[in-house]
Amino acid sequence: MERFTDTAPSPPRAVVIASLARLRAHRDELAKKYLLRLIERTSLDEIHALPIERVSRELPRLIGDVLEVATQDTVPPDLATDLRLHAGFLVELRAQASDPVGSLMADCTALQGVLIEALAASSSEVPELLPAAVAALADACAQLQTAVVDTYLQHHARELERQALTDPLTGLWNVRYMRRQLQYLVDLYHRYEQPFAVLVLDINGLKQVNDSYGHQVGDRALAQVALALRRSVRVVDTAARIGGDEFCVLAPNQVSSAGAVLAERLTAAIAREVTDPEPGLLSASIGVASCPEHGTQADALLAAADQAMYEAKAAGEPVAVASASAGDEALPASDRAPEGPAPRGRPAARSGRDTAPGDGQEGGKDGPESPGGPRPARPRR
Repeated sequence: MERFTDTAPSPPRAVVIASLARLRAHRDELAKKYLLRLIERTSLDEIHALPIERVSRELPRLIGDVLEVATQDTVPPDLATDLRLHAGFLVELRAQASDPVGSLMADCTALQGVLIEALAASSSEVPELLPAAVAALADACAQLQTAVVDTYLQHHARELERQALTDPLTGLWNVRYMRRQLQYLVDLYHRYEQPFAVLVLDINGLKQVNDSYGHQVGDRALAQVALALRRSVRVVDTAARIGGDEFCVLAPNQVSSAGAVLAERLTAAIAREVTDPEPGLLSASIGVASCPEHGTQADALLAAADQAMYEAKAAGEPVAVASASAGDEALPASDRAPEGPAPRGRPAARSGRDTAPGDGQEGGKDGPESPGGPRPARPRR
C-alpha cells in the first residue's frame, strides 16, 4: 500500500529573508521589550549601575545585527566582529551578577523569545513562513550565545591573571609581575641598548605603626603609599609592592640621575599623601640603580638598588644612588661575573632566582628575600 505524507513545501529562502528584514525596521521597539526582560531578572543595585545611555544605543544595534545574521547563509567577517562586540557588551552588563554565566544564558534566551514573538505576530497571515524563519533566528541567537560564552571565558581568564599578578591590599603589581617586567627591560637593553632605572623603596616605621596602632592603620598607610606611587609615576613605569613594606618602581629610558629625581618626587608624594599617626613616624627610603651603569642583569640591578636603599636608611637620607660597582659587589662572590671577556657562544647560566616568590601579603615579606641563587651578571666590556 502506497503511503502519502501531507508535508507543506518549505517557503523560498527569499521570502523568509524578507520576513526577517521587516523586523529590523522595528528594532527600537524590540529593544525596549528586550530591556524589560533584562530588568525583570536584574537586582536594584545592578539596575542603578546600568549605563542607560549606552544600553539605549547598543540594544537596537544588537537586535539589528542578530536579525542580519539570521538572513545570511555565511556570516561576513565584519558582521561576526560586530557580534563579538555585542557579546562583550552583554558580558559587561552582567559583570557584577551573582551567577554571570546563568544570567548571560538567560539573556540570550530572552532575546530569542522577544524576536520569535515579534516574528509570530508579523507572520500570522502567512503561518507557513514561521518554522523556517524561527529556525534562522534560533541559529543566529545560538551564534550570539557562542560569542558570549567565548567572551566571558576570555574576560574571566584575564581577570584571574590580573589577580595573580596584583597585590590584593594595594592594587599595585606584585613581585611576580615586577620580575617579569624587569627581565623584559633587561632583554630590551641587550637588544636595543635602552637604559632604565630601578628604584627600591622601603617604608620606615611601619612595624611601629602596626605594633602601636594595629595592622588596620598600617594597611591604610600602605594603601596611601600605593596611591602616591600611582599618581607620581609615568604610564610606562611599573610600580609594584614586593614585600611587606617594600615597593619597587621600574622606569624605562631613565638613567640613574633621572631615577634620583623620580625618587625625590616619590618621597615628597608619600609625605604628602600618607596620614602619619605620629609626626615623623613614617618615612620612605629609596635606593636607585640603573642599567647599564649598575649592571645588566636583573638580580644585580635589584641588589644594587636594595643596597642603596639601606645606605639611604643608614644615612638618614630619603634617596641614595648606588655606586658604580654596587650591583656586582652585592652578589655573593660565587655568583659574580668572572673577570675578563665572557666565552663566546656560551649562554649565561640561569639560577633558581628566576622563580619569583609568592605575592606580597600584609604584615611581612612575601617569602624569603633571596630565593635561590642570583643570576650571574654580565661582565663589562
